Amino acid sequence: RFLFTGGGVRQLHLLFPAPMPFNRLWLRGGYAASGMVFGLSAFLCWTIAFQQPATAAFGGLSGVLALWCLITHIMYAQDYWRTWLRGLRFFLGAAVMFGLIALAALVAFLALAVSRHQSITDPTSYYLSAVWSLITLKWAAILGRYAHRYRTEFADISILSDF
Repeated sequence: RFLFTGGGVRQLHLLFPAPMPFNRLWLRGGYAASGMVFGLSAFLCWTIAFQQPATAAFGGLSGVLALWCLITHIMYAQDYWRTWLRGLRFFLGAAVMFGLIALAALVAFLALAVSRHQSITDPTSYYLSAVWSLITLKWAAILGRYAHRYRTEFADISILSDF
């Protein structure tokens, strides 16, 4: 704990400050940031290289939902949601809406791919669109989960602070 140098005692933690603790919020933020990068790169890849608009649209939507998850976690870490619970209600509504859209698209893309006898390995097939709609559904569920969790946590605190 202490560093003895030449007649004086210095505290070791002043010389080497402890790094920020690694907790689950950092892990959630990193996962959302990587999802955002992958979703937006899928959008660019299937827009420019493969010219498949359905896959590009759901890749881009997946990246946007991951970005909203990242924003949700950052605002939670900064304790900003305490004063703006309507924003969490908006994210919760958006998660439900985009989750239903992604679920309907998943069923539609699978039906189209099967009825047209497309190959799973073809990068322009509807199977990849179904995969990206499933990933979009995952990000909508994650956004809804954390928007609901943070909203109930801060709603309980705001009720207690009214007394």
